[in-house]
Amino acid sequence: MSSGEDSGERNPFAPPPPGAPDQPWRPRTPRPPATGQQPDGQQPDGRQPDGQQPDGRQPDGRPDEDLPQPPPWGPRPDPGRQQPAPPKPDPADPTQRATRNALLSGFAALLATLFHQYWLAFPLALLAIWYAVTVLRTPAEPAADPFSPRPVRPQVPAALSALLTGGLALVVSLSVFTVQFVYRDYLDCRNNSITQEAVHTCAKEYDAPSWLSDNLYDGSDD
Repeated sequence: MSSGEDSGERNPFAPPPPGAPDQPWRPRTPRPPATGQQPDGQQPDGRQPDGQQPDGRQPDGRPDEDLPQPPPWGPRPDPGRQQPAPPKPDPADPTQRATRNALLSGFAALLATLFHQYWLAFPLALLAIWYAVTVLRTPAEPAADPFSPRPVRPQVPAALSALLTGGLALVVSLSVFTVQFVYRDYLDCRNNSITQEAVHTCAKEYDAPSWLSDNLYDGSDD
C-alpha cells in the first residue's frame, strides 16, 4: 500500500511522523480543477451555468435583487418549459368564428327580449345556443409535449357566456309564447274591448289569473 511519499503528496489519513509538534486543525485544501473546468460548476469564462456572473449579477450587469421574484405561495417557473401562448385571433379559424357568432347572437337575443321583440329573440337565442354547443364540443388540439400544461382555450368562457345569454332569452321567449297561446281568447277579448267594464268582463269570463289581469283593475273603483 502506498503512503503517498512516492508521488510527493502527503497522505492526509496517515499518522504524523514521530516527534512532530501538534498543529491546529484546518480544512483540507481542495484539489485544483482540471483543465477547462472551474470550481463550483462555473464555466471556463467565469460564468455560472444558469447565465449569472460569479458576483451574483446577471449578464446585463443588473444585480439579482432588481429582478422580480416569484411569490412564495405560487408555483415557481420552470426555465426549461415555457407556458403555451394563447392563440391569436384568426378570422379563418372555424372555432373562433363560431365563438364570435355565438356571442353576437346571444347578446342580440337578450337585447330583443328587453325590447319585447320576442319573435326576433327566439331564433337568435336558438342560434346562440347552437354555436355555443358547437364550440364546447370542439376537442382541444393535442399538445406536442405530453408533460406540458393543457393548451389554453379562450373560446370556452365566451361560449359559456353566449350559452347563458341565449338560454335566458330562449326561456323568456318561450314563456311569453306559452302565455299568449294558453290565454289567447282572453287576450283577444281584452284587445277588442272599448270600455273598462268590458275589460273586467273579459277577465271574469275567461278566468284570467291575477298576475295577468291585475294591471287592468287599476282605477276600477274610481
